[in-house]
Amino acid sequence: MSIGKAVIRPLKDALDDMPVHVRQLSEMFRKHGQKQHRNTSDVQNLDSADVVHPLQQGWRSDTEWTPNSIVDAGKFNRPDPESYLDADYIAQHLGQFENGATRIYVTDTLQNWGPGNNQVPGNTSNTTYVFPTDQLNALMQQVNSPAELADALGLPNGFFDGADVQLRDFGPDELSGLRVPSGNEGGTDPDRWIPGGYLPSGIPEAVIDIPTGATGWNNGDGALDQSRWPGSWRELNL
Repeated sequence: MSIGKAVIRPLKDALDDMPVHVRQLSEMFRKHGQKQHRNTSDVQNLDSADVVHPLQQGWRSDTEWTPNSIVDAGKFNRPDPESYLDADYIAQHLGQFENGATRIYVTDTLQNWGPGNNQVPGNTSNTTYVFPTDQLNALMQQVNSPAELADALGLPNGFFDGADVQLRDFGPDELSGLRVPSGNEGGTDPDRWIPGGYLPSGIPEAVIDIPTGATGWNNGDGALDQSRWPGSWRELNL
């Protein structure tokens, strides 16, 4: 028997015994966020360790929802995260935003449309995805290039190339409606979103409400009134 078979088979058998949500989440994290290499990392990728630990433990045992069924339900049809995530998990996840949250904006898009994405049916506010400010700051200190930051945050290749981008920091008192994303929000990436409040790279994310009056040139009353925008501007230096 080859070394590969001797190692891979026990790991595969162990993975088969894990709860379905852990196996599916593991596959989603690999599919959407990890570069595959034909070396020993293939063996490691058979383990569920690439799913962030809190999420492994946070899936409710009394739910019929699985990660695949939530994704497959499609935008505007996905369930509330409270229906498949433990309350303790949700509280721990949102606790990562206690020092505030930050969003990266393309300046032209921000000025044209304001800081919120399209309104979700049934909501009275627009929304935006955010990262914990302190964790984003730490990540920006670790990356060596804009391309590395874009990859870590699940942004399209070349997102920072030639673009005028900026940060917008939202203080703890500006995190209206802070919640785990359901995948129904405006701005949800249909190819990369996974349930649980993490990017495939393991970076936590959440959603906040943006007042409908926080508009831009193209969706307001013909005036760019940034005094109605929550948050504060900060230059992005990499």
